[in-house]
Amino acid sequence: MNNIFYIVACAAALDGGIYRYQLKENGTVEQLGFNQLDNANWISFSPDRKYLYSTCTVGDSSGVAAYKVNGDGSLTELNRMSANGKAGCYVITDPSGRFLFCANYSSGSVSVFSLNSDGSVKEHLRNIQHTGKGPNQPRQDGPHTHFTNITPDGRYLIVIDLGIDAVRLYPFDPVKGIDEDKAYTFQVEPAGSGPRHLIFDKSGKTAYLLNELGNTVISLAYADGKFEKLNLLSTLPADFQGTTKAAAIRLSEDEKYLFASNRGYDSIAVFKLDGKGGMTFHDLLFCGGTSPRDINFLPGMKKFASANEFSDTVTFFDYDPETGKLTPDGHVLTHKRPLAIYWEK
Repeated sequence: MNNIFYIVACAAALDGGIYRYQLKENGTVEQLGFNQLDNANWISFSPDRKYLYSTCTVGDSSGVAAYKVNGDGSLTELNRMSANGKAGCYVITDPSGRFLFCANYSSGSVSVFSLNSDGSVKEHLRNIQHTGKGPNQPRQDGPHTHFTNITPDGRYLIVIDLGIDAVRLYPFDPVKGIDEDKAYTFQVEPAGSGPRHLIFDKSGKTAYLLNELGNTVISLAYADGKFEKLNLLSTLPADFQGTTKAAAIRLSEDEKYLFASNRGYDSIAVFKLDGKGGMTFHDLLFCGGTSPRDINFLPGMKKFASANEFSDTVTFFDYDPETGKLTPDGHVLTHKRPLAIYWEK
C-alpha cells in the first residue's frame, strides 16, 4: 500500500466519492477503485490504518462514513451516521481510535462520535457548538469550524473556527472525553484572518496555521495546551491586488519547506523554515488549474499534486528536496471537483 493514495471528489451524484490511485514507477498514476459517497469532503485513517473515515451527507445533515481498508487499499463500507450539523468538512480520530470528530462548517460545530472495535461508528455522542462572528463579512457571519485534531501530546482537542478567528483547545481524556468548560482560546490576529488549517512539525512544539481570509501563515509555539505566535507571512506577492483565499498547508518530509495554496491567485507558495518557527518566503508557482483546494505530496515524497476544484483537474509536480523546488511534470488528471489528496506513511 505504500504507493496508494486517495482523491476525494465532492458531488451529490454518481461521480462523487473516494477514488483510489496507484503511483507508478514511471511517475504516472492509475485509478484502481472508487467508492461512491455523496458530498465527500475530507478523509482520514484510524491510528492503526485499518479503517478510513470520511465526511459525507446523511439525509439533510452532515455525516460520517466508516470503511475497512483492505490489503490492497480498497475500501469496504461499514456504516454511516448523521452528525446533526451542516457541511462537514474535516474528520479525524483520536490517537486511541475510540473517538471520531467531525467539523461542521456551516453550523459551526464539532460532532463527537464513539467508535466500535471493528472500526464502525458506534454512537453520536454530542456536538460542541461555537457562537459568535467576525468582522470579515459575509464570510464571518457566524461560527465556521473548519479543522479539528488532537494535539501531539494527546491532551487537547483542537478546533479551528474561521468564523470567529479562533483556535480553541479543549482538554481531552481518552476515557472521560472532552471538557468544554475549560477550553483555551488562541485568538487569531489581525481580526478577520479566518483561520482554516494547522499542521505540527515532528517535534510537536511548533505549528503552522494557515489563514484563509487573510492569506497568511502564522508559526506558533505550542506547550501545555497553549499557543504563542512567533511569525506571520503572506502567501501572496507584495504587489498582488484581487480576490483570493488560502486553502491547504503541507510540510516537506525534512521539514525544511512549507507549502500553502492560494485560490483565486491560483498558486502554491513555498516557505523555507529554520525549525524554530522562523519562515522565509522562498518560491511561488502557478498550480496549473483553478482553485487549488488541496495540495499534498504523493507516496515516496518525490511527487507533489494539486487538486484544482473548479477546473476539475489534478496537476502533478516533481519535487527537489534540496532546493524545495516544484516543477510541473506534464501530467494532468481530469477529475470531477477534487477536494482532497490523502495518504499516510
